[in-house]
Amino acid sequence: MLSELERIHLGEFPTPLHELKNLSSYLKGPRIYIKRDDLTGLALGGNKVRKLEYILADALAQKAEVIITIGAVSSNHARQTAAAAAVLGLECQLVLIGPEPEQMQGNYLLDHLLGADCYCVRNRDVETAVARLIEENHRRGKVSYVIPAGGHTPLGAIAYMQAYSEIKAQSPQDFAAVVTAVGTGTTYAGLHLGQKNNPDDTRVIGISVGGDLAWCHREILKVVNEVEEQLEWTASRPEDFNIFTDYIGEGYTIVYPRVQEVIKLLARKEGVLLDPVYTGKAMVGLIDLITKGFFRPDQNVLFLHTGGTPELFSL
Repeated sequence: MLSELERIHLGEFPTPLHELKNLSSYLKGPRIYIKRDDLTGLALGGNKVRKLEYILADALAQKAEVIITIGAVSSNHARQTAAAAAVLGLECQLVLIGPEPEQMQGNYLLDHLLGADCYCVRNRDVETAVARLIEENHRRGKVSYVIPAGGHTPLGAIAYMQAYSEIKAQSPQDFAAVVTAVGTGTTYAGLHLGQKNNPDDTRVIGISVGGDLAWCHREILKVVNEVEEQLEWTASRPEDFNIFTDYIGEGYTIVYPRVQEVIKLLARKEGVLLDPVYTGKAMVGLIDLITKGFFRPDQNVLFLHTGGTPELFSL
């Protein structure tokens, strides 16, 4: 089934994978490696580029002319979707949750630069806004294709199932864990499926940046179980996942002091720029687990950098 899926070229793969030697020494913990999916190459990169290679291939197969997607005003997914649509010559309409910013900055600035039409709405009005756009596009004779927030589809998960195989091909060493931020849960879902397809002792660890444990389990299972059904695999259960929800703070997109400290730490130790919404919180979680002795000093741990750099300019 996977070999038959269409995929278009949008990013530069494989992305680099290298050791964070200074950080590992500083923490006196395991050897920490980083997978640089912030360097996927499309409009400042990020993990959504992998997903869009599969999702937009499906959109083109369905003769789509307008891409509609949803996200927060600060959404990395929205920015990467706008960029991909521009490359493919498609219209892009972004339904963004939250008030329209008084100042254009970060991803919201880039959305406009990339030519997307942006509609800032309240969370409860998202479905109505999407339906209205689909109807307006239909009246213009345009075919719409709707991508859920974060590319939260089986195709999005399959992209990171394939990314896990890329990691295995790049890495002669075994990893005790692969650590990623959990937003919609699609990237985590794909890594879980990848580990299931390449069974070893690696644990896929997710650091939630917004959702509670029940929400994370539910959203991850939505896409994981659908892919498993297509592959005729045994269905995963919530107890198969390793999700930590201790590092959310006051909520999604809300930055707290420890996130800012860790962003500075990575910048000054490794020259790596994390973002305040996803990778900053995920690295807070990883460092806390290391200091608590969750990993042995002789182990290797891989951190997935999912991108998000533009939001640093909104701090």
